[in-house]
Amino acid sequence: MQGVSRYAVQLMAHDPSWEREFLEVKEMLYNVFPGQLLDVQWVGSTAIPAICAKPVLDVAVRFSAIGELDAKALTDKGYDYCGSRPDDENRHLFVLRRRDEASGEEISLQHIHCYGPDNPGFNQLVGFRDYLNSHPEEAAAYEGLKRSLAVAHPDDRASYTKGKAAFIQSIFQKMEEKS
Repeated sequence: MQGVSRYAVQLMAHDPSWEREFLEVKEMLYNVFPGQLLDVQWVGSTAIPAICAKPVLDVAVRFSAIGELDAKALTDKGYDYCGSRPDDENRHLFVLRRRDEASGEEISLQHIHCYGPDNPGFNQLVGFRDYLNSHPEEAAAYEGLKRSLAVAHPDDRASYTKGKAAFIQSIFQKMEEKS
């Protein structure tokens, strides 16, 4: 994965090599947490081939018991443990970063989102990916929004993410209506 500076927004066309990287990360996770994982899914825009994405791999992991998550197992593999999320103590985040030699900036490469067995966030991420992969018109609209937000907020990932929130919520609503 190419990665992107920590606060920057940089989009690129889908790269088929991203799937291979996901499969390698998935295998690593099953090896690091033997018998603890219920599911590992590739999520985020890199998992939607029809649209552009920030070149950062997003992986959602469902644990059989989130309380047994051993953060050291991933920090030993070079990931930074970002703790549980402020809005959800049963969701934990790990980020793999590297220092860009040319700029000296920290580059985000992978985000590992860890969930407990009943956390609805896991299903939302997987469902969002599946919905956009099966609704090309919605995927195109999302890509258009992402492109305009990237131009408006090239160095402000928080504003870029906030700008996508209403669209993402509308897809969650459509997913709910279908179920």
